[in-house]
Amino acid sequence: MSLQEINILIKNYFIDCGFNYVELPLVYDADIFYETSGEVIRKEMFSFVDDSGKEKCLRPDLTVPTCQSFINQSSNDSAKLCYSGPIFRSSDNLEGQSVELNQSGVEMIFSAKNLNNKFDKDVEVLKLATSTLNKLNIFDYRINIGSLIFFHTFLYYLELPDRWKQRLLRHFFRRSYFETLLERISSGVGYDDQKRKYIMKEKFGSDDFEDQNLIELLYEKESIGLGSRSVEEIAERFSQKSENIVSQSDGEMIVKLIRGFLKLNGKLEEFPEILRKFVKDSKITFFDEAIQIMEEFVNAVSSQINNLDIYFNNDFGHSIEFYDG
Repeated sequence: MSLQEINILIKNYFIDCGFNYVELPLVYDADIFYETSGEVIRKEMFSFVDDSGKEKCLRPDLTVPTCQSFINQSSNDSAKLCYSGPIFRSSDNLEGQSVELNQSGVEMIFSAKNLNNKFDKDVEVLKLATSTLNKLNIFDYRINIGSLIFFHTFLYYLELPDRWKQRLLRHFFRRSYFETLLERISSGVGYDDQKRKYIMKEKFGSDDFEDQNLIELLYEKESIGLGSRSVEEIAERFSQKSENIVSQSDGEMIVKLIRGFLKLNGKLEEFPEILRKFVKDSKITFFDEAIQIMEEFVNAVSSQINNLDIYFNNDFGHSIEFYDG
């Protein structure tokens, strides 16, 4: 069966299952992928500059264009959309192979308030994935899933300043920079009393200043160079760093927990127990509710799908920003 025949078969099957097919252009403004895509996709894009100086690209993925099409053309708060067609990627791993790849998938847009069960859509997508593979006479397969929300929940409970939690979430898909952030946390973040006094002494010759006095002193010391920020902004930033302290030892422990959590993976039906072991071994006391939710998800899936060959990986999708799993 040719690639085109497979595309048509999958497209028609998705439509038969109640999804609306979205026709998408081959060429897009590169901006939307720079803003929303993970590090891998950005590196592998085929981009060029048109006559007007605008950077364009051959579509490297169909998820973002599909969702963008829905936002631009629909006023509804729900939709079942599908796509199946070529995408274009450049990669060292594709040496000697076509840079034209195939991507088929669905996007389900909905409001949680309309669900009978909070896992209805997850189960529906997994059932569709297995039935589509069977439609293609593929019976030996493994499905990998994950959830950014699950990592978000774990991060929420850690003793880490909110601004650092937001940084980790924002850059989760930029793997190299995410690792840089972890290294910085493991070295300690913020200014403790000793470091604050050292900086004050070095810059101003004294370490005995309140915030208001610091503002007045900064106005007097224009020669130190303020860049584009105002005096008040610099003083506030210095104060924030003094209030959001993570020591080196605490930072190392937090990073160890994050790395350990992201390494967790296994068969879906075994994953709640994998989580319990991690929580016990790490002496964590805050994740019981999340494990219970994971167990409910496993039960919802297993009640609808037989012969589970589904694996849950906490690090799945680390380079794919717009996927939750």
